[in-house]
Amino acid sequence: MSKDEATLEILTDFLNAVEAAVVNGKRQIAELARVTPLEKALGHDASVKGSPKLPFDASKIQWQDRENEKGKFQMSEDFNSPDHKALLAFLNEHVPSKRVQSEGWFYWVYPNGSTIGRKETKYLKKAK
Repeated sequence: MSKDEATLEILTDFLNAVEAAVVNGKRQIAELARVTPLEKALGHDASVKGSPKLPFDASKIQWQDRENEKGKFQMSEDFNSPDHKALLAFLNEHVPSKRVQSEGWFYWVYPNGSTIGRKETKYLKKAK
């Protein structure tokens, strides 16, 4: 191994150690703050335990009961509902993965971009 290769190897090891320290530091800061980006977007108080309250009433959306190999869930194509539109906009604007868990429900956007699904978290626990 030449002197240049050894130097590059040492530099690479150092940079890997710095990267690991930065990732660990970010994780520790997040634990101390206990505020997720979603909670920050909602203005959620970090001192209140539990999932964030959604800024609309999901119970006003027309949901259709469905079931597949993963269990029971509901889906909505209630395009005329202001609450459906608000939930869809919220998922698209504030949640990069287009999925959120709140108030006992797990919500997601289907690939078509306009249909929303939801599943009670109690079903998620049983499925695992």
